[in-house]
Amino acid sequence: MAAEAHSTATLRLSVGDLRIAHPITVPSGPVLAADVVPALQGLVNAVVAAAEAGKAISCRKGCGACCRQLVPISRTEGERLLSTVLALPTERRAVLEARFAAAEAALAAADLKERKGRPDRELSTAYFALGIPCPFLEEESCSIHPDRPLVCREYLVTSPPELCAGPEQEGVTPVPVPKVSLAARGLQDEREEWFPLALLMDWAKRRPGAGSRRSGPEWIQRFLKGMSSKRA
Repeated sequence: MAAEAHSTATLRLSVGDLRIAHPITVPSGPVLAADVVPALQGLVNAVVAAAEAGKAISCRKGCGACCRQLVPISRTEGERLLSTVLALPTERRAVLEARFAAAEAALAAADLKERKGRPDRELSTAYFALGIPCPFLEEESCSIHPDRPLVCREYLVTSPPELCAGPEQEGVTPVPVPKVSLAARGLQDEREEWFPLALLMDWAKRRPGAGSRRSGPEWIQRFLKGMSSKRA
């Protein structure tokens, strides 16, 4: 079978005060939106690298307080992460599924499984107060760091890492990174809503169908259009 054809281009973007030039490679033919997530990860990485240039980032392996925050992910990222979990060896997958089940139970007990019209800030604060670790967190480090969600890549601080564990986040100084990840929401459907990463397996039970297929460049164009409309 012939190797899949790919298209490569250099994106030149103005994101806030940043100027980004980033090469991106995607499948040329029709693919699912989840198939271009690696390219989106690279683009977000480029934006983050530009935003953090010259700053003393205090985030380190082993300081996992931020991994107890509510992590909003899009349907597209959810599909990608789900395929990552399902591709794991049976025993490893069982461990992760048990962690997801425990997180879901804790959120249900706190009446936080559904948004119920609550503001995002209120929901996020209540979630963090529960101290639920991300199911992918192991020894206070991300076990899927290369594949972590887009929004996780955008969260960096210059303040002492121990402050991140404070319930009110007092003294925490995040790096002002443009939230490019917002453009992933609605990539497949403008009516899409985000959901917490901790509810990935619960979402999988009722997720929509696989969705449409578009060429890789078309998906990137839709993502860039989303960046513009959300004024990232």
